[in-house]
Amino acid sequence: MTAPKVYADLSLLINFLMDAAILWTTARLTGLKLKWARISSAALMGAFYAVGFLFYPDHILYSLPLKILFSLLIILLAFYPLHWRVFKKALLYFYLISFIAAGAMTGLPYLIMGMDQEASGLNIIWIFTGIVIALLLGWQGKKYLFAKVVPELLNYIVHIKLNGEEISGQGFLDTGNMLRDPLTDSPVLIAEYNWLKQYLPLDLRKIFETSLNEAELLTAAADSSWGGRLRIIPFSSVGRQNGLLLGFRTDEVRLKIGHEYICRKNLIMAIYHEKLSLEGNYQLLIPAEIVQNG
Repeated sequence: MTAPKVYADLSLLINFLMDAAILWTTARLTGLKLKWARISSAALMGAFYAVGFLFYPDHILYSLPLKILFSLLIILLAFYPLHWRVFKKALLYFYLISFIAAGAMTGLPYLIMGMDQEASGLNIIWIFTGIVIALLLGWQGKKYLFAKVVPELLNYIVHIKLNGEEISGQGFLDTGNMLRDPLTDSPVLIAEYNWLKQYLPLDLRKIFETSLNEAELLTAAADSSWGGRLRIIPFSSVGRQNGLLLGFRTDEVRLKIGHEYICRKNLIMAIYHEKLSLEGNYQLLIPAEIVQNG
C-alpha cells in the first residue's frame, strides 16, 4: 500500500485552523481577552512550524525540548503580556485541548470504523472533527468544567470523631471560608445543622430548635452537656456584619485525598442553620488551609 500524499498548502491550512481553534478555546477557558490578530499570527506561526516538519522531520527544531519551547512562544505571541500565574493556566489549557483534539482525531476512526477498516480516505473528516471538538470545548467547556468537573475535584468525604463516635459526610473545599477560632486561630469547618442534628445530644438539639434568637441560643448552649466543647465563632457576610456562629470542638477530622488521609485534631466545627448546597451535594464546607497545610 502506498503512503498517502501530503500537500504542504493543505497541511498549512489545516494546522492554522486547528491552532486557531485551540488558542481561541484556551482564551475562553482562561478568561483572556480575545485578540484575533494576535491569535491568527500565533496560529499561522504554529502552522508553518508544523509544515516544516514535513520537509525536515529530523531537524533539531523538532526535538522535544524545542517543541515545548515553541508552544511557549505561541502562547506568548497570542496573549502577551501575561502574569506568570495566568501564563501557566493558559499553557495547561493549551496542552489539554491539544491532547483532547488529537485523541479525537486518532481514536474516533477506530471507534467508529473498527481497527481493520481503512480510514485514510476520511483523514480530512477526522481532522475537522478535532477542530470542531476544540471549538465545542471553548463554547461549552467552561460551563461544564465549573458545573461538573471542578465540584467533583473539590468534594471530599469527611470523617469526624466526636465524643467517641465517628460520623462522615460530604464536604466541599471552600477557598472563601476564612472563619477562624478566636482562641486557637485555627481554621473552622462549617456543618449544615439539618445533617448534623442527628449526632448532637438531645438537650443541645432542643436548644437549637427552641431558642428564639442568637443571644438566647448562646446562653442556653453554654449550660448544655456539651458546654465544655462549645466555641463562639464571629463571622461577616453580605448583608450581615458582626454575626456569631455556635461551634464545638471535634476530637479529630480526617479527609481522604487520593490514597492518603489528612488528619487534624481538635478542629472547631461551626453549625450553620441554612442549607449549604441547594442540590444537597455536600453538608460541610472545608477550609482550604486544611488541605494546603495537611
